[in-house]
Amino acid sequence: MITDKKIKNIMLVFSAIPCALQCWAQDAERKFAYDNYVKYSTQAMTVKDAQKEAAIKKYREGFNKTPYRYAQLNEVKMSSRECLGLLGDYGQFTDLAQQETKIADEKMLISKYTPQSDVIAKVVSEAMNRLWKIADAYRRGELNESDVLADKYLKAIIRYSNLETGRNNAAPRFHASCFLIPTAAVNTYFSLLKQMDEVEAGKSNDPLLKDACLKLKEVALQCWTQPLRNDSTDRNVVQIERFRNHVWWVGGNALAYRSLLPTAFMYKSIPMIDLLSEVCQRGISQASQATYHESFWIEGFTADGAGWGHGKQCLIWGYPIDGGNNALNMLVMLQGSPWEKKLTQENKETLINFFRGSNWYDYKGYAPPCLDRGSSVYVKSSSTIPSLGLANSLMKNWKFSFTGTEQNEIEQFIREANAKDINMLQFASGLYNGTRWFFNNDDLIKKNPNYHIMVNMASNRCDGIESAINFADCYNFFNNDGLTLFQRNGTEYRKIYGGWDVTASPGVTAREGMDKIKPVTNWRGYNSKFNFAGAATSGGENAVAGFVFEKMNASDRDDVNDKGNNKGENESIYGVQVHKAYFIQGDYLVALGAGVNNLRPGLEGTIRTTIDQTAKESEVAVLENGSWQKAKPGIPSFFDKGKPVWVKQQDKFAYTVLPKYSKTAYYTYETKTTDWLKMNKANSAVKDLPAAVDILRLWIDHGREVKNDTYGYVVYCGKDDPSAALPFAVLQNDTLIQAVKSSDGNLCQAVFYKGNTKLDRQGVKLSVSDPCIVQLELINKEYVVSVQDPLMRTDLKQITITLGNKSFVFELPQGKLTGKPVVQKLNF
Repeated sequence: MITDKKIKNIMLVFSAIPCALQCWAQDAERKFAYDNYVKYSTQAMTVKDAQKEAAIKKYREGFNKTPYRYAQLNEVKMSSRECLGLLGDYGQFTDLAQQETKIADEKMLISKYTPQSDVIAKVVSEAMNRLWKIADAYRRGELNESDVLADKYLKAIIRYSNLETGRNNAAPRFHASCFLIPTAAVNTYFSLLKQMDEVEAGKSNDPLLKDACLKLKEVALQCWTQPLRNDSTDRNVVQIERFRNHVWWVGGNALAYRSLLPTAFMYKSIPMIDLLSEVCQRGISQASQATYHESFWIEGFTADGAGWGHGKQCLIWGYPIDGGNNALNMLVMLQGSPWEKKLTQENKETLINFFRGSNWYDYKGYAPPCLDRGSSVYVKSSSTIPSLGLANSLMKNWKFSFTGTEQNEIEQFIREANAKDINMLQFASGLYNGTRWFFNNDDLIKKNPNYHIMVNMASNRCDGIESAINFADCYNFFNNDGLTLFQRNGTEYRKIYGGWDVTASPGVTAREGMDKIKPVTNWRGYNSKFNFAGAATSGGENAVAGFVFEKMNASDRDDVNDKGNNKGENESIYGVQVHKAYFIQGDYLVALGAGVNNLRPGLEGTIRTTIDQTAKESEVAVLENGSWQKAKPGIPSFFDKGKPVWVKQQDKFAYTVLPKYSKTAYYTYETKTTDWLKMNKANSAVKDLPAAVDILRLWIDHGREVKNDTYGYVVYCGKDDPSAALPFAVLQNDTLIQAVKSSDGNLCQAVFYKGNTKLDRQGVKLSVSDPCIVQLELINKEYVVSVQDPLMRTDLKQITITLGNKSFVFELPQGKLTGKPVVQKLNF
């Protein structure tokens, strides 16, 4: 029970706030944090809820015994006694003195610029981690109480806390201020829980200890306050809107890296804990393009089974998983307490949908190199799919929240994930295998035990993949431009990235010139100026996709709040326009391009469409005169006496071009010297990087002064040889329609870029009411039609398809499923 005496004691603590903190609180930019410090600490202490108050005491003892995010302490390489030995009488680490002098001399505390702010962050992070190391050694009985109560130690807490809180907020204070430093502060506090309790109970007369207690709280609170959002939530951080509608406060950035829960218990704040339990439960939900502004989080798990991070980037292995995992972890920590939550039906559906969807982005233990800012880091061996941790958590802590059928599915997913080969073949096509369109992420994927195909398209709806010069990929410029990846073992691209020509990314139409681009930091990547991107599939062996492409910097969109400073960089990557379509018919992929235009012919470099740039792992052969011959070195043409040839790599994939649409095409295999650090500085931590790699590259050359050009090529993915005659015919390839039908007439696929358009070629009469993607299949003597709206219009409720003289109406999915293909069986 909270008594008046307790309230009086805590107010005595507040009355002991030192002048430095009072001055800090007078700063208009920082006053909100101080106000909330007082408001929510006193509010928690006056809430008459004996059950929650008793639980808070137990949790505080728990954080003393089990530190939070304990792995961060590994960053301190010195022992606790070595750290203590570096402390001077005034609480300064002697080896940091020179850096502190520079901070003072150059007036970095009042600087509005990020580089200067980062200098302060580095010093404070190192110091606060050392102080935590000392306190943790005391907690574990390795140091005496006299060590951590020494004046120089308490002065150090005050000193480096003041250095942190004295920084200017004009430059956003991100990683260190909201993740690293608060974690060190809150763990230092709980390592000294006995002393902190005495201060807060008014039983300590040590002014340095009182000040140190307040400073640790002040700094820990930054996981709730930093970086500023510059909106109303900065004045009241304990509200649901604080954790919504901002890239820094949703998904992994909201829950995974901040020490929110221990800070709430540090403050004994019931409102804070109440809020976190709600955020964790509501955060396990689905975002989508159509419900973007109504979704609880604007990123995280997406309704198509994938995920978003740092905006609408398909970063499913980072922020969405981190956010989901830590939401579950906190809910597990709160089990058996007054804040316990049950998994809702939406929580369960979201997680199962994510297991099904995430599986497509993993092949035999390898992720395709286009899903995060570490795509060009050399990968030596396979690993388990990252979503396995979520599945394990559910079966350990929430198993009986699911039905028996759901448990069986998740447990089988766990077994196959541990084997690094997820197929789940007994499930219906389109769930774990077959073909699938990720309508929130512009991705078409085919997956089976023999091969994996991914077509990573772009629209104005989605962001590209971010780059970051100093610690991540430097050249994520073409990942979403129709990047088309063919994998049989999962290593075809990751093992050669150090020798890649980024401007020759597979499936991409771009201006050549790796030497003309330079790395940039771009948090939103690159997407298309156009909004047209879609695919139709019933989930089986076949699928069709198409999009309209002209590159733009995704940071230029109005709704971006982390634009960066890369505007105007790398002009050579812009100014190429094309309509690109993909037709998967069994083991064949047909790629068509139309309206290929160089909008900036004054820039150097020919325009080319790369068919593939893959690891050369076996002999390259060419099919000439009916037999396979060893390919010649150099840069041979794809044509022999005017006729296209097949080029294949043994046990891999076979390639050819369509001469009607591709006039000039080449292939080559070569050994290239690598520069892994150029691609990503994180490769410096990888041992035994290959100094050279063998690469097979195939491409179509459009020339420099290209206007309204086309292309067409075929990739055969089967394990035998491609058929002597192509088993399909191209019906049309222009900027109105791109269409292909199978030779037996059982499959017809078309991309309609405009509404009220009719396809009338080679016996196929098909018209549509609106722009759409259509696939017509004859399956088990039934016609199955898949239709998709590539514009994802929320106001479009139905599309009418006319086959011959008969019209059919397709009711489109609505709400969060807007953009998903609709599948119907037709009776003629």
